[in-house]
Amino acid sequence: MATPSVLDSVDIEGVDFAFEDHPTVHAVLADLRATKPYAVVPFAGVRAVLLLTNDLVAAAFKDEATFPASAIYPMTTGPVLGKTLQCMAGDEHRRNRALISPPFRRRQVAEYISPLLTPLAHELIDRFADRGSVDLVAEFTTRYPVLLISRLLGLPIEDESAVHRWAHDLFHFPLDRTAARRASEEFTGFVRPIIAERRRGPGDDLISTLVTEDIEGESLDDEEVLSFLRLLFPAGADTTMLALGNTLSALLTHPDQMEILRSDLDAHAIWAIWEGLRWEPPVGLLPRVCPEATVWNGIDIPAATPMIFSINAALRDPAAFPDPDRFDITRGKQAQLAFGQGPHSCAGNWLALAELETALVALLERLPGLRFRDGAASRARVTSQVGVALRGPNELAVEWDL
Repeated sequence: MATPSVLDSVDIEGVDFAFEDHPTVHAVLADLRATKPYAVVPFAGVRAVLLLTNDLVAAAFKDEATFPASAIYPMTTGPVLGKTLQCMAGDEHRRNRALISPPFRRRQVAEYISPLLTPLAHELIDRFADRGSVDLVAEFTTRYPVLLISRLLGLPIEDESAVHRWAHDLFHFPLDRTAARRASEEFTGFVRPIIAERRRGPGDDLISTLVTEDIEGESLDDEEVLSFLRLLFPAGADTTMLALGNTLSALLTHPDQMEILRSDLDAHAIWAIWEGLRWEPPVGLLPRVCPEATVWNGIDIPAATPMIFSINAALRDPAAFPDPDRFDITRGKQAQLAFGQGPHSCAGNWLALAELETALVALLERLPGLRFRDGAASRARVTSQVGVALRGPNELAVEWDL
């Protein structure tokens, strides 16, 4: 008689956690977590183990031996991004991460704020500030992160629409393979001669730093730089866009919290960002795989089992965040899991936090009385952009006092 497997039955029917939109995903995850700390769910036509508590998700991120990133990313991102940090393990990963990390350290990021982050935020706001109303998704949250990454890299941008398309399509290989491959080819063709130029004459941009960084005689070759840029461009743009939209949506639908924020921007802005990341992390579900059969935290996991780290469930786990469904910028607790943990945690977390805080402060300083337009509040809901994995608002139709 065959030994029963954890995958023999699913804990929920009718929802594919890879591809389907699910606006009420938080209620679904809470119901599943109330039964046990994990669930077996449909995922891309197969069955996967979905981790639902803060403790389990944090432990899984740190357990690179059991759930190695290198077991899944060569399949899900490798065909278009190349051999990125996500695909690496061991000494290779440590070497490459050390070489790309210096420009993203907290002290270095602080030096970007005055000359780059703040001016760009105000440049974009200047385009619509005198109108009295705008869709912030269309004219700010989708543009700010992409243009910022472009300027950090020192890319000569003549066609903003192409840059936005690259940033979006590079991150969506499993959903639109043709568009992702086209974006990869176009972006690579655009960046390759710039890398060669910066090797000949480095400047003060991020590409110059990447091609000249040397640690104990080790440096990045052209393909390693290209792979990192193909990862940085969509990851730094798409996820920050979603995070900013989510935080603004939460504040606009919670006027009491917006009022607290306005009462002291300097004191509350960073905590509004952290609470926005907790309330609706841009990456809600992160797929991994368990290559070898194991018993992990009491879960009997067969070999080659797809795993899903439910960051959004972990960040609304009442064991870690009391009254988790309440949006509260005075909570004063950092939602660290929004950036992952362990060796493959987000290398650009300090840059993302600086972008989000700078953008939020600029918007509230420049747009007094920022609020939803009449009728927009009833439509406002955080919707899934790609299944239940990547989440952000499609529209933020707002107005302000002129």
